[in-house]
Amino acid sequence: MAFANFLVDLVRRITPSFGNQLAHVTTYTRELPINLERMYENAIDWEHLPFLHSSTFSEIEVIESGDWGWKAKAFLTPKSRFNSMTLELRLDKSKNRWITKTLAGFGKGTEIWTHAIPLGKNKIKVIVDFYVPKLPSALKAKYAGQYSALYAQLYDEDLWMMAGRQAQLNKLDQAKTSTSELSKVLGKLGEIKENLPLTFEFNHQSYRLIEMNDTLIAHTLSCPHMLGPLKDANVKEGILECPWHGYQFDLKTRKCISGQRCKLAPAPLIKIDTNQMEVVALQGKDNSYN
Repeated sequence: MAFANFLVDLVRRITPSFGNQLAHVTTYTRELPINLERMYENAIDWEHLPFLHSSTFSEIEVIESGDWGWKAKAFLTPKSRFNSMTLELRLDKSKNRWITKTLAGFGKGTEIWTHAIPLGKNKIKVIVDFYVPKLPSALKAKYAGQYSALYAQLYDEDLWMMAGRQAQLNKLDQAKTSTSELSKVLGKLGEIKENLPLTFEFNHQSYRLIEMNDTLIAHTLSCPHMLGPLKDANVKEGILECPWHGYQFDLKTRKCISGQRCKLAPAPLIKIDTNQMEVVALQGKDNSYN
């Protein structure tokens, strides 16, 4: 399928053209329950593409990036020499839009113009226009259908990240004005061990309790990078990975081991009350091993 799409795109690219034939293919519109700030963050966040959108992008190599947007070499899924491309996204907040151009490779010349229109406090409408140069009229319907289906899937995936991040930000704001607990009984030791891993709330923050090297420890459920969800992150040999951007963390030290300069937030210390045989979370303690 990837090779067939490559051949169709290759025919389009090598077809002789006269003048600027950047044809409008279709428009995709959708209302989203998030604000412009989350949407702009998402637009310039190139790192999430091969993780959150792994069924579409297999790899991305950034060339340059900043508040203006980014330029990168990307590969579709599955990775192939036929589907490499150089993408550039430029954000223009003054016009509530960003333009994504394919500068080289598969889809060369394509432009995707996205406008985000605020409809309320936490509601926007995205209007996405797709332009493809030298597109034969016989292929317009095919391209329109593919782009509409692709962007419906991408926004489904993006909404999980944007809404999840906003929920975590709201939770952090609530925690700032709330009274703190010094300790919290999580349950009887036997019942706790039967239900690991399990999540719990402590001082308006969420944590996951796991057993590692015969010791009960807790870790935050929010990635320090963009507050990504770690509730279901797999732990392998003491390492967990954020599903949004692939950042990896050593639970013993809380340090990021995938190259980024960040670390997990401290978690409460987990103790066992041997008299009551209860598992207790204690405030103000760093749960790392070192």
